[in-house]
Amino acid sequence: MKKLTFLLATLLVGGMMLTGCKKDDPNNNGGGETPATTTKTVVYRMDNSIKVMGVTMTVSPCFHYTFSYKDADGNMVEVNDPTLPWSKEITVTPPFEAQLKGTVSYDESEIPSPVYFGRLGSITQDLNHTIEEPVQSFDDKDDFIEFITARPQKLEYNFTLSVE
Repeated sequence: MKKLTFLLATLLVGGMMLTGCKKDDPNNNGGGETPATTTKTVVYRMDNSIKVMGVTMTVSPCFHYTFSYKDADGNMVEVNDPTLPWSKEITVTPPFEAQLKGTVSYDESEIPSPVYFGRLGSITQDLNHTIEEPVQSFDDKDDFIEFITARPQKLEYNFTLSVE
């Protein structure tokens, strides 16, 4: 009887050991935790003023901005003549190439004197950012028209930022 009890106990312990083992998940390389997906916050911004050496310079209200930004799915979203300042915050999964591009338009009859012109767009992610030149001032309308006629590319902008 002692041999039979010992044999049953051995089989019972062996059976518990076999059923107690956990199989490795084939999708979980090595059985550790699945790494969490890292996301980053990207902020697109179009400003109408900038502070330079303690003085705030505001772009003349005659300028109108039309632009597109890349959303988290990689699609370009168009924004037509928003009230500035404008901003949009999105959450992305790196690697991601953030983009903000657009054009500046104006009605010549609305240009004041003096004229303050700028393309104050930016893309920010943590401490990484991109921003275009500061506001430029012109004494009068004719100076601005002469400047922009010689440099029509100044009416377009394209900012990009790599998010790693």
